[in-house]
Amino acid sequence: MVNMEIKKEEETKEISHEKGDDDAATAAVAEEKMKLSVDEVIEKYVGSFGLSQMLQVVLVSFSWVFDSQNTLVTIFTDAQPSGWRCKTSAINASLSPSWCMNDTAGGGGNEGQLAGHVCGLAAGSWEWTGGNSATTIAEWDLICHRKFLAAIPTSLFFIGSIFGCTFYGRLADVWLGRKKTLLLACILTSITTFFASLSPNVWIYSFLRFANGFARSGNGICSIVLSMEVVGNKWRGQVGQYGFFFYTAGLLSLPFIAYPIRTHWRYLYRIISLPPLVYIFLLVPLVVESPRWLLVRGRNKEALEVLRKLARWNRKKLPDNIELIIPSQATTTGSEGDKDTIGDENENIWTTRWAAKRMIIVMLFGFGVGFVYFGIQLNTENLNFNLYLTVIINALMEIPAIIIGGILLSFTNRRLLSSLSAISAGVLCILCIIFTTASSKNTSSSNWPKLTIEAIGFMASSITFDVLNIYCVELFPTNVRNFAVSMSRASLMLGASLSPLLVAVGRLSPSLSFIVLGALSIVSGTLSVWLPETRNAPLYETLKQQEEEKRRRLRQPTVV
Repeated sequence: MVNMEIKKEEETKEISHEKGDDDAATAAVAEEKMKLSVDEVIEKYVGSFGLSQMLQVVLVSFSWVFDSQNTLVTIFTDAQPSGWRCKTSAINASLSPSWCMNDTAGGGGNEGQLAGHVCGLAAGSWEWTGGNSATTIAEWDLICHRKFLAAIPTSLFFIGSIFGCTFYGRLADVWLGRKKTLLLACILTSITTFFASLSPNVWIYSFLRFANGFARSGNGICSIVLSMEVVGNKWRGQVGQYGFFFYTAGLLSLPFIAYPIRTHWRYLYRIISLPPLVYIFLLVPLVVESPRWLLVRGRNKEALEVLRKLARWNRKKLPDNIELIIPSQATTTGSEGDKDTIGDENENIWTTRWAAKRMIIVMLFGFGVGFVYFGIQLNTENLNFNLYLTVIINALMEIPAIIIGGILLSFTNRRLLSSLSAISAGVLCILCIIFTTASSKNTSSSNWPKLTIEAIGFMASSITFDVLNIYCVELFPTNVRNFAVSMSRASLMLGASLSPLLVAVGRLSPSLSFIVLGALSIVSGTLSVWLPETRNAPLYETLKQQEEEKRRRLRQPTVV
């Protein structure tokens, strides 16, 4: 009897032991099956937006400071000199003091009066009041029959940016990644900026401005992508928008740097060449690579480690059994850390019909936005207002543009916001014509209203510019996202490269320049209606995944 009871107890233990083994096996299987996308890991375990993401955004957004400084430095270095005067010897020999006095009073940077008086004077009979080293125009005499040369450096800068956008976009997507590309862009920006200050003539200067445009174009591309790829869906718009505060800081810093050294344009280039060097040594090492890019390159282990690091900074922890996956993407059975994605390198925007169509619309929209956004800023000298004060006012208008844009992005559709802001900027530019006509009759009474309308129009164009950059990030998947953003920025720069010509036209006819700006902005605003809405949509990883998800949604029955 006792033996039978012992035997039953042993059988019960064996059954319990087998059941425990089965439970453990089931748990192990469950652990193996915990496969999540980057979006799911961020939303569930890292946090949609925490301390780690805020630090990442701040660190990478510093590069926008160098971007804006190098882009708009020519407002001061290539400006029309403030005035001129006859030399004493010329007055005594052939020119009357009254003629020179009247001409100096009226010739303060006005192209028409320069052409009517200075261009007819003998060489050596007059001089710039600020000295020949104040601007490139003064140093190399880019006036009269050489005045067209003054627009070449700025135009070549933006053309260099077009080539740079294409280069950096491919480099960041396929080879170096976002972080290393940002590092390279900052190094090249610093070098080319410094060498521009050593230019012996306008031709070398133009070439170095081209090189500088090529170099700095990687800053903005990598910055916005690195910011938006580590946050949750609902924070993408705000994060991308608030990063432009640093662009504004760079623009706002220029008048304060330029004014004390206004008689030496070369010093301005040397000063703004230093911050990128400080940045790459002190801040870039703290930046983390995009986990999305690491994942699509097959570096799953590194991507997971980045997410764990972000989670730790947010005082959270990732489960040990997480495995990152790319939905709808075939994988090999190789060991973790090996390249296990298939077909990423072969996917291309231009060979995918829906992506190519979308990219073309974005680029057309970007062309108009770039022309208007940079055209308004470069056209400030044609407002007949203090140049330094005008730049400061425009820079300050960027701040409400960022705040308003960030608020609107949290609940407004991207498509609607980009369209309305572009059209509003166009209407305000056209309204400037009324005050431009009035200012020719009574300058003192109409300059401030004109400047106010111009500033509000610039704010609207700034909102459009910022929203387009965010919109483009959301329209395309990770494996081509940097390339898409680079193409969008290339179109922005193409529009910007033509804006110096508008400045030249504005010197002769300010009304015509505002008509061109207004009409192009309105036309651009209508293009966004052909783009899909992306608010609260997930960030896809591959073109294949995004296309399959689109087809799946179309197949779903409509619920009435």
